[in-house]
Amino acid sequence: MGRAASVTILILLLCAVTAQGIPILVAHGRCHCTGTSAKVIPPKSIRSLKFIPSGSHCENAEIIVTLKNEKKVCVDLEAKWLEILIKKGNKHHKGTK
Repeated sequence: MGRAASVTILILLLCAVTAQGIPILVAHGRCHCTGTSAKVIPPKSIRSLKFIPSGSHCENAEIIVTLKNEKKVCVDLEAKWLEILIKKGNKHHKGTK
């Protein structure tokens, strides 16, 4: 009877954890990017940039560039060209207000 009670308690605990949205395992592997590239992407070929902050889904912040050909590229957050592109974009955005 002890084993049946233990199994029942374990099942109830797993149901409670799942219902509360608490991750059971560390969230490794649920990041959008499996690797990043520091290779320069010409601004004219970029359709959009998406910043995904770190959180419970992934311990790393991520930037995903969508190209005009719909290909998605995960970019190294430390890439110098990305920093320059973002600064230029901010200057342009401030100038249009």
